Amino acid sequence: MGRRTIAVVCTGLAAAGGLTACGRTDPADKPNASRPPTQLQLSAAITDRGVSLSPDAVGGGPVRIVINNLTQRSLRPRLTRGGGPTASTRRRVAPGGVATIQADLRKGAYRLTAGDAVAPAQLTVGRRRPSADGELLLP
Repeated sequence: MGRRTIAVVCTGLAAAGGLTACGRTDPADKPNASRPPTQLQLSAAITDRGVSLSPDAVGGGPVRIVINNLTQRSLRPRLTRGGGPTASTRRRVAPGGVATIQADLRKGAYRLTAGDAVAPAQLTVGRRRPSADGELLLP
């Protein structure tokens, strides 16, 4: 055999070996763990009458709560579970301002508060949402 023939055969074998690795479907064969569930975005508004949250029931996993302060006071929103803080904003939110809270929530009951003067919103978290492994166009 000539050198060209050997190079072509070696290149073909390398390509065939690389193609067999592309068909992995067993999660146990993955080098990394499964993706977490897709992050959900919830909306909250703080008014003089209290905190409202939509939706108020989700499955467990990562969430991002976008909070609008519609009052005339600076307030610091907090997400709590069982009395202890779970997550909060870094600073107080000015009147008319917007803040976000991000957290990975587990099953249970949570409260979104914003000071003592306004009524809190209730958030019910159910069992963990499925992995985002099968979803397209995710980073």
